[in-house]
Amino acid sequence: MLKRDLLDDKHCQGVTFAVTDADILARAIAMVLVQEYALARSILSGDAIADDGDAIALDANEIDDIVARRLKPADVYHRDGFLFQLIMWLAAHLDLEDGDLVALPHAQASAKGQDSIVVHRADGAVVALSICEDKATENPRDTIRGEVWPEIRDYEAGGRRDELRSNIIATLGLGGIPANEAAVLVRRISWENKRRYRVRVTLEGTRSKGLFKGFDEIVTGTLERRRGETVHVPKLRAWMNEFAAKVEAELGRYAREE
Repeated sequence: MLKRDLLDDKHCQGVTFAVTDADILARAIAMVLVQEYALARSILSGDAIADDGDAIALDANEIDDIVARRLKPADVYHRDGFLFQLIMWLAAHLDLEDGDLVALPHAQASAKGQDSIVVHRADGAVVALSICEDKATENPRDTIRGEVWPEIRDYEAGGRRDELRSNIIATLGLGGIPANEAAVLVRRISWENKRRYRVRVTLEGTRSKGLFKGFDEIVTGTLERRRGETVHVPKLRAWMNEFAAKVEAELGRYAREE
């Protein structure tokens, strides 16, 4: 349902994703929306068949609430951004190293803070943190310059460490580490050059060589600190409308009347 490829990009690690099966992707996103995270990941990896979700049963009113708030908000741009974040949360699992943990996705489109984080561990220690910035946009270069670069400059200046610590502790808990042990691990982090960034945007056309220009100036150091990821989505708004309808149909399969 998602295909990942590497690209040459002098400004960052270049990564591109393509949606190979929107129907199966919609099923996985529906599972994320009902907090069946493990099953969604297993479909992504091919370890589960697409119909494994047939056993899920939720009250029909709960499904209606999810559809109304997540797929039919007043601002369609919030819906598209939210769905893109969930797609990229799945995509982050395609190349995890041993010990890596991906934070659970936000429950709502309007959530503030990091769009997602990936905690990188080795030998029982937290060795790095990837901060993800996800933007579903028809103007990727303008969005990157106007919205993403200021956020990354703030992080690089040492800002929002309290948010990062809290998210790391919560994410370590997903790996079975008790909160007190996680807090100790976070206190041991040397923040110098340990922040990595994944800027992830939609792309309606071809990826220009200057899309992520300036990334290497804002975030210095080794190439692994900078990832520029794109997802090719032709006619973004129309595609999102159709995709949201697919997700809604999948959610409808889980509704059970009391």
